[in-house]
Amino acid sequence: MPQYSQGEISSTGDDVRVVRWPVEVTELEQLRRRGILRLLVIENGATPPVPTDSREDWVRAPVSRADFAARVAALRAKAGTQRIPVLDQDGLLHYDSQVVPMSPTEMELLQPLVDRFGGLVARHELITLLSARRGRASQNALDLHIMRIRRKVVSVGLRIRTASGRGYLLESSG
Repeated sequence: MPQYSQGEISSTGDDVRVVRWPVEVTELEQLRRRGILRLLVIENGATPPVPTDSREDWVRAPVSRADFAARVAALRAKAGTQRIPVLDQDGLLHYDSQVVPMSPTEMELLQPLVDRFGGLVARHELITLLSARRGRASQNALDLHIMRIRRKVVSVGLRIRTASGRGYLLESSG
């Protein structure tokens, strides 16, 4: 069975990027921030990371050509069926061909919600982010920022839902 070795896997086209794990961890973080589809190739018996969203998957090297092609096709299919928000470096939230600008503080609070789209982000994690930016932050300050973000994201078809006492989830409103 033909297999790709570590040195042979480099590209799948423009829509899915191949990242060698753990060697290219810095590039992986950049791709995650930009919302680009990525297939991690796990090298040298390294422990794979747990994918945090549907834009990421992994295979262990060496991988058969058929398995590699199947993983790439699965990533493309998931991306085609799921609309996923992307928060770019310019502070623009993109979702379903719509865009809304965010302030720098809103970007910091929104990034973990985007990264775990549909998943819970703990309240204490967001307070920690807010505190790092502004010094000691209160629950009331977080609530105010979440209220402002809620008003903005609704215009692109998203909503922030509260998990009482635990945190928040960013999800599609449609």
